Formats: sequence, structure tokens, C-alpha cells
Amino acid sequence: MQEKEIRQEYLTGERALFQGADLKIYDSIFADGESPLKEGHDI
Repeated sequence: MQEKEIRQEYLTGERALFQGADLKIYDSIFADGESPLKEGHDI
């Protein structure tokens, strides 16, 4: 599976990337929410 890149994002809300998989996250902000990466893997 190919990795997805998330760059310079402002992520809000409950579980913003819930069950996210195969992600590379750069220069991003997680705000106003709980458990943004819950049940994620290969991040």
C-alpha cells in the first residue's frame, strides 16, 4: 500500500484521522479534538 502524505494541515474535531493508515504527517496541527489518531497504524 502506498503511503499518503499530509502536509501543513490544521486538523480539528474528534478523531480527525480515526483509523488512519500508512500516513506521513509533516508540519501539521491537531486542535480542538480528542484522540486524533485513535486506532491508526503505520503513521
